[in-house]
Amino acid sequence: MNIVGLIFKASYQLSRHRIGPLRLNLVPLVLALASGLLWWKVGGLTGEQAILIIVLCLILVLVTLLAKRQSFIIFRRSEGALLPSPDCPELAPDEKAAVRATGLFEVRGERRYFVEATADFATMETREHIVMVRMLDSRFLVGAPKGDVGWWYIFFKPHTLRGIEVGEVCFGLRSRPAIKLITTSEGKVEPVYLSFDDLLQMQRVLEDLCRDAKIKPQSVPR
Repeated sequence: MNIVGLIFKASYQLSRHRIGPLRLNLVPLVLALASGLLWWKVGGLTGEQAILIIVLCLILVLVTLLAKRQSFIIFRRSEGALLPSPDCPELAPDEKAAVRATGLFEVRGERRYFVEATADFATMETREHIVMVRMLDSRFLVGAPKGDVGWWYIFFKPHTLRGIEVGEVCFGLRSRPAIKLITTSEGKVEPVYLSFDDLLQMQRVLEDLCRDAKIKPQSVPR
């Protein structure tokens, strides 16, 4: 089990949902302030109780801030070098490969950051790559907030791909084999993470990415 991955996943879900205007990941901060005021103004708590609640709440806030700083995901690059296998069946143009994707998605000029969203990877006949995700309506901490519901996309071409790393991602209790893509968009470096149910699917996507990018992946899963 991966406790840190579970904490990151919980922090991500809390950061995306609200109670009114307040994001759920900020609720512990409000509780800490309320406890301090209650102790100071009303005396409804003993000093020890108030301090304990404040400390615990501030620890929760610190954990969520650290998770956000790490983009809510852990990527562990493995040692070695993984080269595309000649026996691996190629992805056909427009064929969809099931993945989970992490990165900045865009639609109609709006951008959203999603973590380990159920997605499809495909390469068009023009060799432009696309990662597409459909965000479903939310049911308390499951699914997407109303403003995120619908289809979102990441497009990138082979010449914008600056690097590929192979390893695993941790998000929740279990790790998954994954590829980290270093892409550039409008002069900015933007990582994209693709994780897979099995190594064969990862090999197929890896071979497709390396075909035109003229770069070699830098690591291999253990």
